[in-house]
Amino acid sequence: MSAESITIKQKSGNKTILDLSTNPIITFSGENMVVTNDFTSIMLPLDDIDSYVVGNVNTGILEMADTPEYHDGHVMFKGIVEGTTVFVHSIDGKMIHKFTSDGSGILEVNIGIFPKGVYIITTPENQIKVINK
Repeated sequence: MSAESITIKQKSGNKTILDLSTNPIITFSGENMVVTNDFTSIMLPLDDIDSYVVGNVNTGILEMADTPEYHDGHVMFKGIVEGTTVFVHSIDGKMIHKFTSDGSGILEVNIGIFPKGVYIITTPENQIKVINK
């Protein structure tokens, strides 16, 4: 599957994918590229950026239901390509944790390990809001 997005590849091997629907803005500050969207802001050293692409790119999702399964503080994503990164952000935009999928095609995010509050889970394909009570 593909999506309209910005993909930033770093020399260190990291890859950041931001869906264009999250209104990403790229600016430069000193020796850094700053990417800000509706949910977060990241700063990347320019000397570590290998390339960035705007357009259709592989999202890392094979086939996923519109809504992941949610039970007892666990969010279950199915159809995740191996190596895909899923981020958990606090409601104020701070990255709390990142999970990387293995080869099983299933990725489980346990929100129960975090303090009570509202979290945004971001996959290359979509973003969901969950509440840890």
